[in-house]
Amino acid sequence: MEGGLIVTDDEELYQILLSLRAHGWTRNLPKHNLVCGDKSDDPFEESFRFVLPGYNVRPLEIEGALGVEQVKRLPMLIEERRKNGKLLQAALANHPDIIIQQEIGESSWFGFSLVIRPGSKLTRKALVARLNELGFECRPIVAGNFAKNEVVKYFDSEVHGNLRNAEHIDQNGLFVGNHHYPIPEAFAALAKL
Repeated sequence: MEGGLIVTDDEELYQILLSLRAHGWTRNLPKHNLVCGDKSDDPFEESFRFVLPGYNVRPLEIEGALGVEQVKRLPMLIEERRKNGKLLQAALANHPDIIIQQEIGESSWFGFSLVIRPGSKLTRKALVARLNELGFECRPIVAGNFAKNEVVKYFDSEVHGNLRNAEHIDQNGLFVGNHHYPIPEAFAALAKL
């Protein structure tokens, strides 16, 4: 497992390391920081803002032990999440403002992507606020338009053509979580959005 310790009295190095240990995102950095300057006041926008090429080195041995046991339950967990996926599709299949993901194989349905339809008057900010009021936690769709993240400057890459669809998803999409137990009340609430 991961391990180790870094000790520094250099605030900039400390903040760089905070970002590097957690995917290179800004989430754990202070509002005014030495890595990216100032963060926005919108926690939704900052939750998956990648500025450095980072790693996921936060797990501990106990989490690994729990993970080994959870893998034994994986088939059941996926089966139950798929049942919820079918309920989501039934509840939101014809929603006037929201597009949902379609099953194209056998998804594990870790969460549900909701994307505002082109031409809708609904905004993501309003959708996030409404979902939060209803008790849903939301996060951006990380793979929306990853090419616009600041971290891309560290990669030898190029964008071919225009990323119109990725940009639409990036600006108008979000995820809400799924569970391995029945959540019919969640689908009833989502259908009323």
